[in-house]
Amino acid sequence: MYRPNLTPTIMKTPRIFPSLLLLALALLCVAPTTAQHFQIKAGGGFARHYKDSRIVGAFKAGVGFEYEFNQRWTFNPALCLYGKGWKYPDQTVPFLTPDGQPEYDEQGNQRMGVMSRTTTANYIEVPLVFNYYQRVGEGRYVVLAAGPYVAYGISGKSVTKGDTSRPGSEKMYYEGKAFKEPGVKRFDAGLQVMLGYQFASSLIVGLETDLGVLPYNAAADRNISGIVSLSYRF
Repeated sequence: MYRPNLTPTIMKTPRIFPSLLLLALALLCVAPTTAQHFQIKAGGGFARHYKDSRIVGAFKAGVGFEYEFNQRWTFNPALCLYGKGWKYPDQTVPFLTPDGQPEYDEQGNQRMGVMSRTTTANYIEVPLVFNYYQRVGEGRYVVLAAGPYVAYGISGKSVTKGDTSRPGSEKMYYEGKAFKEPGVKRFDAGLQVMLGYQFASSLIVGLETDLGVLPYNAAADRNISGIVSLSYRF
C-alpha cells in the first residue's frame, strides 16, 4: 500500500495528556517516601503499528515503586525508557521527474517502484498499573497487572529505501527523525497489561503488552508492543 508523504493538517495533542504525564512524574518524585517496595525492570520483545506494518525489535528499562493496599493488591507507578517501532515494507510508489511530474515508460504506463520504511521511536513512559498477587507457594505468586500508561517521544529515526518519488540519491536511501515529520504526535497513551510469575527471590518474569489508543500520525497509526520483562523488588 502506498502511503504518500503529503503534508497533512497538524494534529494537536489534547491538553489532558501533557497534564497526565506531569501528574505521573510528580507522583514518582514523591513515591520513595511512602512506597513499600522499590523496583527495577528491563525487557525486550517486538513492536509495530496495528495495521499494515511488520514487527521490529523493542526494549524497555526503568524503575518503579510499589504501594501495598493489602496482601494481594498493589499500585505500581514507574518511569521507563521504552523503545518501540514499526516497518512498512513493499509499498508501491510512483517514479517522479526532477520537477515532480510522473514518469512514464515507452508504452505510456506510469513507472512504479517499491519502497520500504523502518522507524524506531524511543519514549519516556509512565505506566500506572495495579497488580494482583495470587499466592501459589512459599514466596511465589502469579501476578496479574493492568492500568493506563502515558508516554512522550524523545528520539527516533526513520530509514527509507526505494522511495522513487524522491530526488537524486534519495531514491535509494535517506533518513529522517521520527518525531519531526508533519502530522506526527509525540504523546502516546494506552493500556498496559501483564501476566507474570514471582519467584521466592522476588524476581518477576512477565509477559506484557502496550496497547496504544492515541494515533501516532495523520494516518491514525497506533502503537502496539509485546515484551518479556524481568523485574526485581527490593
